[in-house]
Amino acid sequence: MEYFSAPLRHFITAVSCLALLASPLRSSAQSECNAFAGTISVDVGPICLEQGQAVITGIPSGDAVVPPGFAITYLLTRTNGLTIEQIGTVPSFTVNTVDVWRMHRLVYDPAGLDLGTVQLGSTSAYDIQAQLTQGGGTVCGSLSMTGAAVKTMACEPTCSAFASGMYMDSTTVCLQNNQATLTASVSGGSIAPTGFQQRFLLTRTNGLIIEQIASSPSFTVGTVDVWRIHNLIYDPNTLDLGQVQLGTTTAYDLQSMLLQGGGSICASLDISGAPVKTGECTKACTAVAGVASADQPDQCLAKGMAVLSATIDGSAVIPAGFSAAYLLSEGSGAQTILEVGTLPEFTVTAAGSYRIHMFVYNPATFNLSGIVPGVTSIADVDMQLMQGEGDICAALDLNGAFFQVADCTPTCQVDAGTMIAENNQICFGDGSAIIAAASNGDYALPDGFVLGYLLSQSPDFTLQALSGVPAFTVMDTGVYHIHAFAYDPSTFNASMVQFGTTTAYDLNAMLVQGGGSICAGLDVLGTSIYVVNCPPPCNAGTDSTVTVCLVDPPFELFSLLGGAPCPDGTWTTAADPQVDDIFDPASDPAGVYYYAVMTTQGMDTATVTVNVLECPELDGLVSVDPDGGHTTGTSTGISCPPDLGRQTITSIWPNPATGLVNITLPFVPSRAMAVELIDATGRKALVRPLIYRTDGFVLDASTVAPGAWTVRITDRANVATGRFVRTAE
Repeated sequence: MEYFSAPLRHFITAVSCLALLASPLRSSAQSECNAFAGTISVDVGPICLEQGQAVITGIPSGDAVVPPGFAITYLLTRTNGLTIEQIGTVPSFTVNTVDVWRMHRLVYDPAGLDLGTVQLGSTSAYDIQAQLTQGGGTVCGSLSMTGAAVKTMACEPTCSAFASGMYMDSTTVCLQNNQATLTASVSGGSIAPTGFQQRFLLTRTNGLIIEQIASSPSFTVGTVDVWRIHNLIYDPNTLDLGQVQLGTTTAYDLQSMLLQGGGSICASLDISGAPVKTGECTKACTAVAGVASADQPDQCLAKGMAVLSATIDGSAVIPAGFSAAYLLSEGSGAQTILEVGTLPEFTVTAAGSYRIHMFVYNPATFNLSGIVPGVTSIADVDMQLMQGEGDICAALDLNGAFFQVADCTPTCQVDAGTMIAENNQICFGDGSAIIAAASNGDYALPDGFVLGYLLSQSPDFTLQALSGVPAFTVMDTGVYHIHAFAYDPSTFNASMVQFGTTTAYDLNAMLVQGGGSICAGLDVLGTSIYVVNCPPPCNAGTDSTVTVCLVDPPFELFSLLGGAPCPDGTWTTAADPQVDDIFDPASDPAGVYYYAVMTTQGMDTATVTVNVLECPELDGLVSVDPDGGHTTGTSTGISCPPDLGRQTITSIWPNPATGLVNITLPFVPSRAMAVELIDATGRKALVRPLIYRTDGFVLDASTVAPGAWTVRITDRANVATGRFVRTAE
């Protein structure tokens, strides 16, 4: 059965939360501050930066409480330190960096809180909270501290354009009448998105100088040189080929403008192209170097080294007396030769780009000792060969097999993600309470990492326990937090934390994400759970019997029920389906009165049996109970009950108490009731209820000294008493 109306429940919840966050109540100003920021949600992301920017928009909840004269504004904070970066009147902000952001709603009095003192990029949300009553300050206001978290990231641009490779039937074309026609074929299917076009480039020398551009892969040349025909897929709206200076611009220059070369334009260029050499063909050289392909093109240094190996296709021609050697060169720039070997396999000890080239040569005409590692380049060797306008018959695979070697030293890429409470408010009972939460699933765990859960308690987020499941048993009321914690058991163990002393902020400072050295992820704020004393369950109460005098005043039947009866039930008798709660001995029939209420377990009933006596008294010969109880006729021995106006308070909880105390009365109180507290020495103190209810009221026990107190309520003809203990905090 509901104890309070919806508005009253909201008010009590607000008062209870303030009591939990700032217990004991320090001043009436703090307890009277009813500003409430509510919550705000955003897309959990990540949100991609588009052209260097991203817009973060929040959706505020509708439960904010804005007192008259107060204003609402929104704060955008960065990192788990909650550094304030932007302030605005609407929950929408534009950012331009990769980071973790949170959006907060602030309800404040501009006359009491000056936001002009906020230094963007320096002041944190914690600094603002410390000025507010919710954080122990003096200014009435409310700030949603957990905020709504979202990540921004730089997303890789998509580009579906693809230029397939090219090939030629011959690697050497003879000049006839000082002319030669070079024709290549496309080796596979290219991809040209809508609006894109295909062009072919003719480049000269190993510098890939662009000499001609055509819509078909066929070109006429008139000099002896090394040529390549390249495939290009591009969008004329983003790449202007009119800017290419023939004879000067290189294919490398063009590639650097494209996404594939680190530029910004979506296009695809087959940088390798189809190579061919033109010559006078006066000398016959049948040597052909096979084409090398990398067995594993992308590698990491393992224990400071990487083994590069290539496979040579079956196109190599090694004439009689010739030998095959393999050259390792840098994979970019001048392609300096680093090592010469008899197998297409080399070990490197540094990150970088590398190539393995097959070299077919005659030891009688080419001396390998002339290659100086670290000095001689692939171009230097090529210039000595017929294929490079030299006079030595030999063949060198100029392109080679390409390798990219990286130093893959592990970086901390762990993310604990965020948590959500299964229930934000839990009742405390039988000396304990079980609180639980669940992960939002937005965590990232590298190999070897596990996801654990930390329990902390406000106000300092002091860590209490570490568990493999997000559920904990707590032994006291208060505000608790469950944090997701992703860590590597080989680098972190629970002994690094002193539970009961170390805070979540202390632990964060030990981690890479907080400037420390341990690779682990912590959801610093976690999800909040309030453990509170809840009203005891009620039912119809227990049966009772009462004997009254015919001349006694009317009284409430409800006040005679035992146990903890729910109010607002119905009374019936065997003869009447519904009777009033007020029994008048002068007019109502004696007998059994049934009280029924609907509980969570179904309908529950209890009875009050009323006996009515005439209570004769003979010539005033009576004895009186010294406690003001029954009056007994000395001659008849018939006992009359006391004035039923003296009643006992139905329930007082919590008891013992330090702050708010709930009083349930056996009658409906009026605003005219007087509340009196009496200590053990008999001293009296008048107090006013904080909250009025239909079945009682709430008072603030923090205003009186620790000890045993009797509470006495006088309301017209009704008088009720009870006791509670005020404990020290």
